Amino acid sequence: MAPFFSLHAPSPSPRPSLTGEVSCDVLVIGGGICGILTAHLLSLEGLDVILLEANRLLSGQTLGTTAKITAQHGLFAERLIRAVGLERARGYAQANLQAVDALAHLAETCAAECGLSRQSAYLYTLGNPRPLEAEARACEQLGLSVRSTRHLPAPLLPALALRMDHQAQINPLPLLHQLAKPLRVFEHSRVLSLSGSLARTAHGCVRSSAIVVCTHYPAFTLPGAYFMRLYQQRSYTLALSTRQRVDGMLYGVGPGAVSIRRAEGAVFLGGESHRCGQSSPGCYERLRQEARRLFPQAREQASWSAQDCVTMDGIPYVGRYSRRMPDVYVATGFGKWGMTNAMAAATLLQEEITGRGSPYADVFSPLRLPGMTAAGGMAVQAGHACVGLASSALPPPLRTAESLSPGEGAIIHDGLRKVAAYRDPGGRLHGISPYCAHMRCLLRFNADECSWDCPCHGSRFTVDGELIGGPAQKQAPQRLPDRHAPSRSHSLPFQSGAHGRGI
Repeated sequence: MAPFFSLHAPSPSPRPSLTGEVSCDVLVIGGGICGILTAHLLSLEGLDVILLEANRLLSGQTLGTTAKITAQHGLFAERLIRAVGLERARGYAQANLQAVDALAHLAETCAAECGLSRQSAYLYTLGNPRPLEAEARACEQLGLSVRSTRHLPAPLLPALALRMDHQAQINPLPLLHQLAKPLRVFEHSRVLSLSGSLARTAHGCVRSSAIVVCTHYPAFTLPGAYFMRLYQQRSYTLALSTRQRVDGMLYGVGPGAVSIRRAEGAVFLGGESHRCGQSSPGCYERLRQEARRLFPQAREQASWSAQDCVTMDGIPYVGRYSRRMPDVYVATGFGKWGMTNAMAAATLLQEEITGRGSPYADVFSPLRLPGMTAAGGMAVQAGHACVGLASSALPPPLRTAESLSPGEGAIIHDGLRKVAAYRDPGGRLHGISPYCAHMRCLLRFNADECSWDCPCHGSRFTVDGELIGGPAQKQAPQRLPDRHAPSRSHSLPFQSGAHGRGI
């Protein structure tokens, strides 16, 4: 099914594709929440801004948000202090506190109805309370006001919870549609290359004084080497129709914990997080089992998943893309906290590009030296990439196309070559190259999403090879022997999430 918010917000009017050469002061690449907020704030400065989107506005990862506007980012305070030091950790916390109010103010003053609601955020655990006790002490060091409680406004009995008041939630799509209306936008205009101040698409180019890359995962491999400094996580959400009382925004840590918040006419239940390409089948079904336990009378309205870029030290990369590209900026690595981090990033970029300077520039700088935690994370990421690349070099597996059952996907052999093959419920075989179009890591089948996912850097493809998400920038070529050409049925379109049903 489609993500919940996309079912409750009209699609924006189509924008033209870029043809020919145009110029502007600032080019923003990427039409999600960060790209739109950045373009909006820069346009308020009187700058001539162009926004390029590879597909449609708000067609990417922003659709999957649960739209919690909060500076409570899980068990982050103590970890950040250890990873980057007290001063930088405090800067991250304060930037996100300011982003909560800035985004809420945008929603309050926007003409579109986006369901802004001030809420309390709860971090809770069902197990050992000591990590939350340490988190409370760390939050105090960072200037974050939290208080301990053992009561939650939901059908859960925590061992301990931390409550942060004056946070918020919205339906972000009406707000972002409204902010995008006056912007000069070109859709279906994927940027294929950057050269100095020139960005090229398939049918045109943009010349600008500054460029901002807001493509969720940076679209350009070098310079910057973000593929060594980021990894991607997936998580899953159900939207439930229930009369049970739920207030606030709950985020659980530890075994058996889920996230819960009330939305417009629904309750969101989320969890089952895993590194992209490393899922165990049944993520949606395990969430449904938890839904039946917590909300036994509920009906499922929607189900979907989201993908988040995570940095090695937990702080996003916002600022200059690399030392070799002084007029190119980037914003990425928001983790599971894209709403406030996107607002903080857009504000920082506004201040840096206009020359005022941001007090948080050093905190978020992509050029910062990695500490021990980040260096260790980079080593782990390199290990995952090496395993993926090594798998690509192994001999073809023993499985054949004939061994696949309906609904099953696997890497099979066709003579001496490998094929990423999937047999749909109608019996038709779909086959693509098993190598990611980014850096040729061996893909893995995600049974919950019916997609091929890259375990190295998180690119995703449909069973027919269409690109779902980067860092890959092109589709995976189809690779199906003629003898398996279909004689009946038809190809099933990719759908994010499982089919809607009662719980």
